[in-house]
Amino acid sequence: FRGKFTASQTGDYWTHIFSLEGIGVRDEISTTNDSERYLASYKARHFFAERNFFTLRAQWEKDLLSTSEYQIITSLGLGRELLKTDHHHLKIEAGIGNRHNDLRSVAANSETIGLFSWDYDWKINTNTKFTHKGTIESGDSNVVTRINNQFKQNITKVIALTVTHDYKHDNGAVNTREGLMSFGLNYQF
Repeated sequence: FRGKFTASQTGDYWTHIFSLEGIGVRDEISTTNDSERYLASYKARHFFAERNFFTLRAQWEKDLLSTSEYQIITSLGLGRELLKTDHHHLKIEAGIGNRHNDLRSVAANSETIGLFSWDYDWKINTNTKFTHKGTIESGDSNVVTRINNQFKQNITKVIALTVTHDYKHDNGAVNTREGLMSFGLNYQF
């Protein structure tokens, strides 16, 4: 099961994006771990030039397969729209921040991280869209890479069919790799 809610507001100089997500995977194989992950994030962009912007990011994550009870990330950075046409939109961001891990078996820790992200939208036609997003969070204890690909086909003006692939790699103490393919309906208003 996967559920996601996203709300965004775009003004002349500011863009605000708030997102909630929950993923639960269960199987009948006793040798594999079932996965459950919750993610809440907020991102703000303030444009100070036509294509340049400041970015503020805050994220809370609880992943039952990780060594953390929960993880909080905050960062500040700069971004740029590299490509902005009717069909293609590419943004990149780079910044510095803090990652706080409340660990299950040892004391909590906080560390400074470097953050790099990209966001590419391809409007194939009026009813079809492909999105590719990625983030790399690099600190002393680990590097976390997240990649999301989504193909969206509108069925009506408010309902769309989506095919999504999520990938997460954490090269920390446990060195986990997760990939999740999901099919769903998207309702937007």
